[in-house]
Amino acid sequence: MSIDYKQQIERGIELLKLCQQLQSEKDGVNRPEPFIIDKTKELDQFAQDIGAAIVNISALNKLFPMMLALGELGRKLHAEGKIEVDYGDDFSTSALGYVLGQNDLDPARWID
Repeated sequence: MSIDYKQQIERGIELLKLCQQLQSEKDGVNRPEPFIIDKTKELDQFAQDIGAAIVNISALNKLFPMMLALGELGRKLHAEGKIEVDYGDDFSTSALGYVLGQNDLDPARWID
């Protein structure tokens, strides 16, 4: 794979931490580093939002491999004629929709 998604995810987390550090300096608010418990520092809404964003970005470490595997499954299902992939669709979403439908789960509930 040409794009190192793990490295990009880590870079995104570093940037969020830097954003909090710079905002803290600008605001004059002594916020704790994300995921460090320090009761002497202020865990305000901004610090909580940064923490939540980091958790969500970290989830990409698990989601990217799943998406790639679903894409491979989608290409296989397409080659077998089991799914159609329309313009603007992708193999991973189509594969997930197929698997959900085959298991009596409503794809519309899970796929936007």
